[in-house]
Amino acid sequence: MTLPAPRAAAPLGHGRHGHSRWTSFHLHAASNAQSVVDRIVTEVVGPVAGGRPWFFIRYWQGGPHVRLRLADLDAAEAARTEAELSRLLADAGRLRAGEEPLSAEDYRADATRFAANESGVDRHVQELRPPGVHHATYEPETERYGGAGLMPRTEALFQLSSELVLALLPHVTSAGARSALALRATISAAAALGGAEEQAAYYANSVVAWRSWAAGFGCTPEQLDRLCSVEGTRGASAAADPARHGPFDSWHAGLGDLVGEIRRTTAVHPAQIVFSHVHMVHNRLGRSLFDELRTYAWLAHHFPVTGSTANSGGAGSAGAGR
Repeated sequence: MTLPAPRAAAPLGHGRHGHSRWTSFHLHAASNAQSVVDRIVTEVVGPVAGGRPWFFIRYWQGGPHVRLRLADLDAAEAARTEAELSRLLADAGRLRAGEEPLSAEDYRADATRFAANESGVDRHVQELRPPGVHHATYEPETERYGGAGLMPRTEALFQLSSELVLALLPHVTSAGARSALALRATISAAAALGGAEEQAAYYANSVVAWRSWAAGFGCTPEQLDRLCSVEGTRGASAAADPARHGPFDSWHAGLGDLVGEIRRTTAVHPAQIVFSHVHMVHNRLGRSLFDELRTYAWLAHHFPVTGSTANSGGAGSAGAGR
């Protein structure tokens, strides 16, 4: 499959002092069908986002939706953007064959399970919001990404991965294809940390982090062992070559620059921040937290730690992101 090049994101040096004003729109769907949320990304976010700093994530609180962040809109631009988002969402959000509406009861049951493993405001389940465009406030997870000084570079990487996923989604026709892209992205991210030993340690520690999260979600050790079992799967192939990044080449390079800055300016292990960037790519691709655990289980199996470096590639704490 030949993939198109993503539209160019802002250079990673863009906005080194950050953006003083982000406008956040939450684009709510009537269904939790992945196809609906995908259309919101490709048919609503895509046409509106170009030409300015932006990024998106998927989220569950208040019902399935896409969180779109756009930088430096004045009041008139924000109003025009909201009107265009509403127009596009009215069509893209219309349910099609096989897309079932989400009931308030089903939403609350799922959201209660997610909230139990969250912290802060997301431990409290919000009411299901109606489909449409809703205003919100963007609150950067500054501590999670290494401090305020790293946020401009971090947000530029958010945009770059958002652009990549926007370009890739129309060509993704199966869950396996999504997982393969998530795997490729994870390998490219790990390669930004250093050589084979550091990559292997990162995979091993990330499995531990995600297993801990899944245990808090209610999974038993036996369930986790089955989920993480990769016996009988194909071995590492050219697609898993740490030196070949495919569509994630520019993202890998940007992460490498970020890793260098983290090491120069902070005492944080860069793997902790790379871990969060990888999580955001899984999110943008529509992969679940359990899929992400599977990604790391596969990589830890095929690229095992061979020395005493198991603690040298420490991952961050697992979390859903905002």
